[in-house]
Amino acid sequence: MRRPEYDTVVRSITGKPELRRVTEVQEWRIEQELDSSRFVISVVSAGGEAQSFLVALTDAQDIGDVLQRKAAGLAASGG
Repeated sequence: MRRPEYDTVVRSITGKPELRRVTEVQEWRIEQELDSSRFVISVVSAGGEAQSFLVALTDAQDIGDVLQRKAAGLAASGG
């Protein structure tokens, strides 16, 4: 098993490879803010640190769309 934090290389939005320091996600949840169309995305790292992000409805939809396309591409490539 990898350490909770490690370096990895990603293809950035510019198309170039970039080194990133990342932390594995141990737990996540998505909750709707009361009396609002915004969402709170909470993430707990493998090291136990927690962080929550307030996300607008349109951004939440965009995140879902991008994840779905990326996952479908990986599945199609076997990977």
